[in-house]
Amino acid sequence: MNIIETNLEFNSNISKRDLSRVKRQILHNSGVSVLQSIEVIHNYHKNTRGWAGIGYHFYVRKDGTIYEGRKVEYVGAHATNNNSDSIGICFEGNFNEETMPDVQKQAGKWLVSYLKEKYNANIVQAHRDVNNTSCPGTNFPFDEIANGTKTNEIHTIIDNTSSAKEFEKYDAKIGEFQKLLNQLYNAGLNTDNWWGEKTANATKKYVALKNGSKGNLVRWYQVRLKELGYDLGTTGDNGIDGDFRTKCEKATKEFQEKYGLDVDGVAGIQVIRKLVELM
Repeated sequence: MNIIETNLEFNSNISKRDLSRVKRQILHNSGVSVLQSIEVIHNYHKNTRGWAGIGYHFYVRKDGTIYEGRKVEYVGAHATNNNSDSIGICFEGNFNEETMPDVQKQAGKWLVSYLKEKYNANIVQAHRDVNNTSCPGTNFPFDEIANGTKTNEIHTIIDNTSSAKEFEKYDAKIGEFQKLLNQLYNAGLNTDNWWGEKTANATKKYVALKNGSKGNLVRWYQVRLKELGYDLGTTGDNGIDGDFRTKCEKATKEFQEKYGLDVDGVAGIQVIRKLVELM
C-alpha cells in the first residue's frame, strides 16, 4: 500500500508535538455521501473553520487510496480535547446511510495496522467514543478495521483490486442500477454504489436490453444515454419512458459504434460497462 503525499499548505497556527506522546488512533467518516477530495476538506477546515488546515492526519477514499493530510508530528484537529496524543483518520462517506466498499475497508485495515507498528498507536477508538457524536456512523465496520492485521493477504487483496480485469468505480447511479437488478432478478448485490466484479457478473447474467424491453431498468438506461446527449425521441420525458423502441435502439447502435463495441443495438455488459466508465 502507498500513502499519497499531498504537500498541503498550512497556516502558522499549527502545533508540533513529541511523537512519543502519540498512543491512539481515532476513526471518523466525512459525513457526506458525495465524493470529496482531500483538497476540498483541507479548504473547508482552513478557510471556513479557521484551522491551520485539514484536521485529519490521513484520509481514506472510497476507491481505497490513502492520502496524508496533516503530518503526524503535528497535533490534529479532529476530536475535541483528544487531539494531543491521537492520530485522526477520516474515511470518505456517510456511514449512517451507506456501507463501506470492500476496497476502502481493506485500505483502512492496512493503515490502522501500519500506524500501530510505526507509532505504537495501539489504542483505536471511534470518534463517538470520545465526543458526543454518531461519527463514524452506525454502518462503519469499526471492529473489522480496528482489529485488522497488516498481512500479506491484505496486500494481495489491494493489489488484485488494482490489477483486476474488472475496473472499480463508485457512483450513486451504480447503486440505482444495483437496486433494480436486486428487485427484478434477486441478484443479491450490495447496493453500495460500487461497480466491481460482482456487479459486472450480475450485469452479464441478467442485462440484455433491446427493442421491446420495458420497465425501470430501461428507464435507468435511457437516462444515462440522455445524459450523454443521445436523441431518444419525444415520448415520455423526452424519450425517457421505460420503453426500448426504435429511437432507443438507434441511439444504442450509435453509442456502440462510437466506442468500438459490437453494433447490435442490444444494451448488455459491454454497453453498461462503458456507460459506467463515462459516469
